[in-house]
Amino acid sequence: MNVIASVARAVPRKLTGPGPVLRSIWLWRWILAAITLVATLVVFAFTLEAGLDLARRQARQRLVITEAVLRAAVNRYEYLPTVLALDTQVQALLEAVDAPDRIAAVNTKFEAVAATSNVSAIYLLDADGLTRGASNWNRPLSFIGASYAYRPYFTAAKTTGVSRYFGVGTTTGLPGLFVGKAVSGPDGRVVGIVVVKVDLEGLQGEWRAAGEQVLVSDAAGVVFLASEPAWKYRPFHPVGVADAARIQAERQYGDSTLQPLLDGEQADLAGVIDLPVEGRTVSGLVERAAMPDLSWTVWYVTPTGPALRQALLAALVAAIACLALAFALAARSQRQRRLQSERAMRLSLEQRVADRTQALSAANDRLRGEVAERERATAALRATQDELIHAGRLAALGQISTAINHEINQPLAALRTFLASTAKFLERGDLATVERNLERMTQVTQRIGEIIRHLKAFARKTGPEHREPVSLQATAEAVLDLLQARIRSEGVTVTCAIPAEAFVQAEPVRLEQVLLNLIVNALDAMRSTPERLLHLTGAREADGTWRLSVADSGGGIAKEHMGQVFDPFFTTKSAGEGLGLGLSLSSLIVRDLGGSIAAANDERGAVLAIVLPAAKG
Repeated sequence: MNVIASVARAVPRKLTGPGPVLRSIWLWRWILAAITLVATLVVFAFTLEAGLDLARRQARQRLVITEAVLRAAVNRYEYLPTVLALDTQVQALLEAVDAPDRIAAVNTKFEAVAATSNVSAIYLLDADGLTRGASNWNRPLSFIGASYAYRPYFTAAKTTGVSRYFGVGTTTGLPGLFVGKAVSGPDGRVVGIVVVKVDLEGLQGEWRAAGEQVLVSDAAGVVFLASEPAWKYRPFHPVGVADAARIQAERQYGDSTLQPLLDGEQADLAGVIDLPVEGRTVSGLVERAAMPDLSWTVWYVTPTGPALRQALLAALVAAIACLALAFALAARSQRQRRLQSERAMRLSLEQRVADRTQALSAANDRLRGEVAERERATAALRATQDELIHAGRLAALGQISTAINHEINQPLAALRTFLASTAKFLERGDLATVERNLERMTQVTQRIGEIIRHLKAFARKTGPEHREPVSLQATAEAVLDLLQARIRSEGVTVTCAIPAEAFVQAEPVRLEQVLLNLIVNALDAMRSTPERLLHLTGAREADGTWRLSVADSGGGIAKEHMGQVFDPFFTTKSAGEGLGLGLSLSSLIVRDLGGSIAAANDERGAVLAIVLPAAKG
């Protein structure tokens, strides 16, 4: 930098003054700015169009599915009024509409069918539109005695035999799809209408939960089903006078004012529309599908925000790329001008550059030496860490070996005593006592064999990918068996409440190593406590995993140490009692097995819990 500064100071004033070169620089700057602007606009337009095309395709696919689901919900109950219209009890009631026994029979049947088929209501109208039987006969808002002769589903069914009509119930105030079927008398005349009211409100909750914007409108353009409650009972555009009068007369949508969803400027429903959502406006691409048999139209709106954000991001990247190119070209041009200036002064600056080069070379050599020294220090540190980790593992193995040595020495001493006494009893001819001693010696050897089996299982090596179903109960019993001598000598009371069905997907030896570390730490924590309780529990989590907890009565973990218990080389034990690697290694093993480990305190001491995935199959 000093060399460049010296060169800059040595450049004659006439080279840096205003002139053709400066005007050329400004010209190139304007050209690069124009290129950047054009490239940004082109990329923005192309990316926005591609994003909108993708959104349209996805909207069409979702529209097909939405229409199919809606049609399935409507057709699911098409058969029901037809079947009920043929029912003998229904026809019998229409022959004698005032017969109490026939009314009670139809009411009971309608109530049972409505509860079984999960429809909102089933009711029977006579030829004049008066309700003679209903599934809600025993409820406060019963349809019994109400006249629905003015409702279109009655008049249409009476004229054509069937009807389908969506509207708000005049009695309950609840919306639904009314499906009507005419009941013919012996002479072929229509003597009544069976009406089934189907609740379609659940579809709106499903659309809303899926994050979709769906609307369903009738022939007049009024939205009666929508993922947003604020869109219901509102037309896209103002309805005609005749349609408005008909809707009010039929009370199709209750007391709705039929306020339009779109303003007057949005006349075209084939492009992007703006819909009000919770006090704000959401822009979206609209796709629609007609359902001619129902005179309904299904609308699917895809927000344009993601496509716009993606286009803006692409335009920003293009602008940054163009600016980077401009800076590179500017730097190249500046370098060329600097080189031209330096040529005129090269003879006078060669010695200075050589001195600077020599200094930089020396600094580079020193830097290389420092880098090499740092690499050697890093290698030494890694080697030291590996040795410490290895030492931590050897310490755990030493604890096991000490326990096994103590546990085996006792049976061996008893075995020697039994052998000596058996020889004496054999000389005396006391065969009964000899037989009892042999049985006891057999039990002692079985105990030694069981301990050695646990030790061999713990020492067995498995590959890193060897996973198998492992019983938490059997693993805990094996570890407790290895530490039985210490547990007995220190007077620790152990309770193990692990279900027999608790199986996890793990490596048996590594899982035993983790549990051994947790129990050994718990025993160490209870050395100075008068009450020594060790409690192992297993519980099934809500997500199907298994939690194994090890709780002790050692007083717990200090609050200031809670965040460090799983850090490598962190320990609260006295010097020489541990390297602080047990919980760190346990944490690494549990994470490698696809689980987690956590530490907490309860009223008596510390609780270490591991969560592992349940065994497959």
